[in-house]
Amino acid sequence: MTATTASDRPSLASTLHALLLFVGLDLGFRLFTFERVFDWIIGRAAQRRPEPGRAEDQLRTARRTFAAVRNATRFYYRRRQDCLPRALVTYYLVKRRGIAASLIFGVKKYPFGGHTWVEAMGEVLDEIPARVNAYTPIKRVA
Repeated sequence: MTATTASDRPSLASTLHALLLFVGLDLGFRLFTFERVFDWIIGRAAQRRPEPGRAEDQLRTARRTFAAVRNATRFYYRRRQDCLPRALVTYYLVKRRGIAASLIFGVKKYPFGGHTWVEAMGEVLDEIPARVNAYTPIKRVA
């Protein structure tokens, strides 16, 4: 395990942005249909084209972005494992930073379950890779 440096930690602004997105998602889900909120998130995230750069720098930024999302969940009432809002916020923030990422929806047969996670540059950001291996991807949004 490597030591965390100050440059690897998420900024307060990133954590607050994630927290505001969680609140916005909850309001959106109460006021509108899931499809409308989902389309808005995907559409806004897609407005930013991937920026060229070193892969390791982009992956470090993606990890730092997810760390901000994880920090935001500490201050939000959704402390339980709620993969969909967490994945939507992570996907949105990573894509808005110009990093290629995929939002993946998966299911498993027994016991039946669904799960959502984010991958950037071939790495699962917001979940343990062994856990997502139990799910069969049914939709991938890039």
